[in-house]
Amino acid sequence: MITASRRAALDEILARYEEQYEVHTERLGRLLARRSNRRTAVYNVAEVVSCRQALADIARALQCMADRDFGRCADCSGDIPIDRLALRPADRSCGRCAQAIPA
Repeated sequence: MITASRRAALDEILARYEEQYEVHTERLGRLLARRSNRRTAVYNVAEVVSCRQALADIARALQCMADRDFGRCADCSGDIPIDRLALRPADRSCGRCAQAIPA
């Protein structure tokens, strides 16, 4: 059972990633609409690639958050710490189980 404080923390993480997705989507739109000269073209391409990668990463994180088991360890079924999820929402293991898996 998820406590109210844990649900609030998970909702906060979700809201932050949704906001980041919107920001990067708008940024990508501005970058693609901008006309560039040859001197700045390389920088624009690098910015577009960076923005698209960020969007892909955020989309992956949002997909993980849509999973009803989000925040639960796939190995021990315990709670994944909120600070770990805030940094890496795609993590499927708690720190203890992740360390137990050989590299």
